[in-house]
Amino acid sequence: MAGEGAMSHAIQSLKFNRSQKRSQRKEKLDWSNYTSNENEVGYDPIKATPELLEEIRTRLQKENKQQKKQLIVFIGISALISVALFYIISR
Repeated sequence: MAGEGAMSHAIQSLKFNRSQKRSQRKEKLDWSNYTSNENEVGYDPIKATPELLEEIRTRLQKENKQQKKQLIVFIGISALISVALFYIISR
């Protein structure tokens, strides 16, 4: 018969799940998880002050500028090395 292997595996997995009691939930569903506003845009549990926000903004701007400078230096050095290698190989 076709499909015997699939059905026997299904029966075996059902028996295993029943022996592991996977169908019985240990934790209760809590509706407060679904009604909380933590996932909403703009939810701020810390209640940041404008001064703190400005400090964070300036720190992030400094970090972004530093990363951009490092990227430009890396690209420049890579370009110089690739030109030098191309020159050496083509000789």
